[in-house]
Amino acid sequence: MINKDNCILLGTLAKPHGTRGLIQLRFSGLKADDIKEKGLVFVEIDGLPVPYFIESFQDKTDDLAILKIEGIDSESKAREFAGFPVYIMKDQVKKKRANVKGLHDFSGYRVIDLHLGFVGFAVEIINEATNPLLLVKNEDKEYLVPVHEDIIRNFNDKEQVIHIAAPEGLFDL
Repeated sequence: MINKDNCILLGTLAKPHGTRGLIQLRFSGLKADDIKEKGLVFVEIDGLPVPYFIESFQDKTDDLAILKIEGIDSESKAREFAGFPVYIMKDQVKKKRANVKGLHDFSGYRVIDLHLGFVGFAVEIINEATNPLLLVKNEDKEYLVPVHEDIIRNFNDKEQVIHIAAPEGLFDL
């Protein structure tokens, strides 16, 4: 039995595409490029992740792909799957160590917390598929700060400072 804690939501099956069992997949956060291996997905049926093999995977737009799932060979069968969530194993998602789109290199910037003051220096932004993180280093300790508008309040390129409002306990580890 697959534990859903080891999976990540890929998207939702939408409507059939044609008459041969193809079905549309609407992505939720992830994109086709974020997936290492497109061979196996888990369709949530009655609250349980059921494994299915992907026979074909065709990108249509940034948020839509056309799937051919093994065992779904007709429009009526594909229609039965419409609305079901689709998951993949977390290890099927590519981990990127690159700058988040729209953000530049913050390496060396001082990181100042609203309550704690100076907490360290920014090292890099780690672009996890659904949760980009700012790696902050202070002496021999490293912290991962979620890149989110509620946490990263602003940054000043001239002074090379990033102001954050970290969740309580983030730097206590």
